[in-house]
Amino acid sequence: MESSIEQDEGVLNQGWKNAQRLRNNLKSGVRDVDKNTYSNLPVKKLLRRSPLFSRRKNTSLVNRIIWLLLIWSVVVYILGVAGLWWSSNKVIEDNFSQQATDWVAKLDELGTPLYAANDEFLFQSIEEQVHRFPEVSYLRYYEAEKNLVIAQYTSEKLGDAKVPKLTSVMIEELRSNIDSSQPVFIQTADDSLSLFQVAAPIVTRSIRSDSMMDFDLDEDTEEIYKIIGYLELGLDFSEYQDKLKKNIFIGSVAVAILFLIAAFMGRILVKRSLRPLTKMKKPLEQLARGEIDVHVDGEGDEEIVAIANALNTTIKALKSRDEELRKMANYDSLTGLLNKHNFNIQLKQEVLRTINENDSSALLFIDLDQFKHVNDNLGHAAGDRLLKQVADLLKNRIRSEDVIARFGGDEFTVIAKSIKEPDARMIAEAILKAMQKFVFVEGGQAFNIYCSIGVALIGDDDFTAEEIFSQADISCFHAKSEGRNRYHMFDLPEQEELRKSADISWSKRISDAIENDYFTLFYQPIVSLHGDKCEHYEVLLRMVMEDDEIIHPNAFLPAAERLGVAIDIDYWVVRNALRKLSEFKADGRDVYLSVNLSGRIFEAKDLIERVQRYISQYNVDTDHIIFEITEQTAVRHIEKARKVISKLAALGCQFALDDFGVGFSSFNYLKRLPVDVLKIDGEFITDMVNDPVDQAMVQAMIQIAKTLNKKTTAEYVQDAATLEMLKRFGADYAQGYYLGKPKRDITRKNYDDALNRVDTNILPF
Repeated sequence: MESSIEQDEGVLNQGWKNAQRLRNNLKSGVRDVDKNTYSNLPVKKLLRRSPLFSRRKNTSLVNRIIWLLLIWSVVVYILGVAGLWWSSNKVIEDNFSQQATDWVAKLDELGTPLYAANDEFLFQSIEEQVHRFPEVSYLRYYEAEKNLVIAQYTSEKLGDAKVPKLTSVMIEELRSNIDSSQPVFIQTADDSLSLFQVAAPIVTRSIRSDSMMDFDLDEDTEEIYKIIGYLELGLDFSEYQDKLKKNIFIGSVAVAILFLIAAFMGRILVKRSLRPLTKMKKPLEQLARGEIDVHVDGEGDEEIVAIANALNTTIKALKSRDEELRKMANYDSLTGLLNKHNFNIQLKQEVLRTINENDSSALLFIDLDQFKHVNDNLGHAAGDRLLKQVADLLKNRIRSEDVIARFGGDEFTVIAKSIKEPDARMIAEAILKAMQKFVFVEGGQAFNIYCSIGVALIGDDDFTAEEIFSQADISCFHAKSEGRNRYHMFDLPEQEELRKSADISWSKRISDAIENDYFTLFYQPIVSLHGDKCEHYEVLLRMVMEDDEIIHPNAFLPAAERLGVAIDIDYWVVRNALRKLSEFKADGRDVYLSVNLSGRIFEAKDLIERVQRYISQYNVDTDHIIFEITEQTAVRHIEKARKVISKLAALGCQFALDDFGVGFSSFNYLKRLPVDVLKIDGEFITDMVNDPVDQAMVQAMIQIAKTLNKKTTAEYVQDAATLEMLKRFGADYAQGYYLGKPKRDITRKNYDDALNRVDTNILPF
């Protein structure tokens, strides 16, 4: 009670600075901030629209990173503001009780004289002092015995609000806690106000002693507390609370602005950092469209440079792969020359060029004379080496603008551009002389390899590419028939005379063969690749001359076609094949025969009747008969072929499409032809092991057949590696010299030998 009013002012000033909010108001204030201050921020909407959480597949990496930074900034901002409110609340809660006690202690000291002096002017000085502090809403002093208010102060801002006085229960609680270290209680005065009621007893202290002379400083003395009154104080810090909210709001807005500025600057920095990555978008889109003639620029960070380098390496590999594929599709894998497919394209283009430019060129068809001898005696590897050496020799004998190709097997073709007949003869003679000087050495043996050349001019007459090639082929045949190791220039009048003479000669021979059975049938095994043990053979026609010479059908069938007797030959083959099938059946052999028909068969009006008659005559099972016709013939007579095949199928016979793949580009006709078997043309099989393009074509044809529920037979199987590859590809049947050559009489043992070749385990290649 010795302190002055001036000293107390400093204590009161420290009190309102530290006691900024009341306990429950702080709690409700934080809740208000959580619910109201930030409830209008579209955070959920922001998240839904942000590319970071978007379900759209096509998003920008730059935007994704920027949105990620923005969302993270918002999260940090919200957490920071919430943390500020929480920490403020915690500080005020921890200091409120202590500050309230300090207020009570000071007002106790100031108000104690009131009970001794009962001086009204003394309380006025207290009012003047308290009036300076807006947080004090009211002040009451109570008399201890009757609990009556002896002095009180009410702030103007309290208005007409009435705060209930201390009840007897409150006073009793204060009385009972007189001995506690903090005999003060705090409670909410009114729910409608930010007002707290603070109460404490006003006491005097004295020491009880029996005698003043017996006083001992070391002796514990008992203090006596006497309640002379009660103090009640109303504290309202809502004004400071509003200031705190305002300051935090202003600070939050400032922080938000700083975040926005940082986000904007971050967006610029991120876009600038990722600009090299963004530049990759266009070349990558081109790459996705299949355009590989692109380059990806790499700059900036080392990761982006590494990505660009990896992409450029990938593009380089793709270019290399495409170049290799183009090379495989257009070039012979063994010699490096153009292949048959690409050469045909080049020939057609050259024919058009000579017509458009009124120019002339020459086509040379070159066939090696001793290749078969080398291949059979020294093996395929030696034959391959021979072909490579011949290819190099031919490349050195032609001009850079000329075109050279390996047409197939030991056949080569050359297009000599912009030359006349004399120049074509000179080129042919130069090649002949070079081949005559050429010696092939293998295994200590030396071989002279000669060739026969057929020459046809391009551009002199209105011939198609196919016709010109046929002229060169015929001329090469003439060169061989004239003794080999020479060339022959195609001459149209000469060819017409030769053909007429040949037709007249063949007419009599064919008629005699039909009437006197000078024809004979050979049988070549067709072996199942998947465990079918039944015997399958293709029936092959041959002519027997007076000296027992066997004539291949290629020698007489073209003449038969021109003479109109091809149908008669077809009937002879069908009749004798069914007769042979009957003999096999009588011997107890379960044999299936494939019988070839010519294109003329579709002109026969009594084909079905004759087949029915032969079936009845020889009593054969119709499902053991497979009729074959070439793909080109079937396509050329598509409607007639469909009707004939359907009628033969109605009899129970099967049908195979021979030379399948020649018209591969229009294979959709298969939907219209009810055939049972597709025989893959030997052109795709012969060099399949070494030619990836042929492998792809064969696999595609087998897959087409499986899709259409048809069987496949591969022709011209020459070795074990080809057979094993066909097995892996899923072909159903195979035939060729490796499995068995055509023979007049073939036994079950011959067929079992062919089956054993299929069943033999072959090392993978």
